Amino acid sequence: YLALLNGAVLVGIKQVQTAEGDTQARLTSYRAAIEELEGVLPGQAKPDIIIPLRGDSTSLYQILARSNDIQSSIRYRSERTSIVGVSAGTTPEQVGAMAQTLGNARMRVVYPDMATITFTDQFNNSREEIIDGPYLAAALAGSVVSPNVDVATPWTGRKLVGFTQLARQLDAVQQNLVAVKGVTVLEDKPPFLRVRHGLTTNMANILTKTPTIIPIADEVQRQARVVLEQFIGIKFLPGVLSQGEGRLAMMLKALVSAQIISAYTGVKAKVSADDPTVAEVEAFYSPVFPLLYLILTFHLRSSL
Repeated sequence: YLALLNGAVLVGIKQVQTAEGDTQARLTSYRAAIEELEGVLPGQAKPDIIIPLRGDSTSLYQILARSNDIQSSIRYRSERTSIVGVSAGTTPEQVGAMAQTLGNARMRVVYPDMATITFTDQFNNSREEIIDGPYLAAALAGSVVSPNVDVATPWTGRKLVGFTQLARQLDAVQQNLVAVKGVTVLEDKPPFLRVRHGLTTNMANILTKTPTIIPIADEVQRQARVVLEQFIGIKFLPGVLSQGEGRLAMMLKALVSAQIISAYTGVKAKVSADDPTVAEVEAFYSPVFPLLYLILTFHLRSSL
């Protein structure tokens, strides 16, 4: 519900059998469920984002991170990321340690750990319930995959609906201390929740920590495969390389116009030195970055 409310068009649900006498499933059951989501699913579906509705297992997130990396590789070509939320009671120190343990650009952790949501029954009676972090992750994922935005739309400043308020309040210092560990921090901005700063769990550099960069790269790869697939299985005549260069350049130019990438250069195709049936194609491009900070300087003078 929260994912759809925030913009998702299609949501898939994968059930995991709970362990006998417990309210949670075993880690092996979650691993099996993740493995069943690998490869091409019925209807040729390929999930963009996978969200575990369990927030207390770093081991589960590590399994999911490895799966995402493998499925997003050139071999499998099923690019995907994950947004995870943590269970109620997870402290800022604990979520920071979790994010640092993951350290993966395809894994994003959302905090705080709790929010309230208001339910109204058929008699117009309202009640508030506390929900934990995985539901916040689902709402953010719905916003990310909304057809009203593209993969380069910044996370920072994004508004989430469906919640009454956050159930854990952090001051600015606490928010910063959590964010620098690689955690996407949400804040109250009634009547919405707002993404204070969108981050991945890999804080190594600007390309790894910005959550829109990997989806941009995935989109470039997907479109390039579609554009260049027409050349597979044809006669490898001298003009094929220049045709491939032209089609790829047109695709990149369209991505610049769509404000997905900011510039490209070096589109080049050549015959592989090792195999005359292989064409090696390369290009360089810059993604569109979000504007995250404004540095404002005032100069105070006695007279002008």
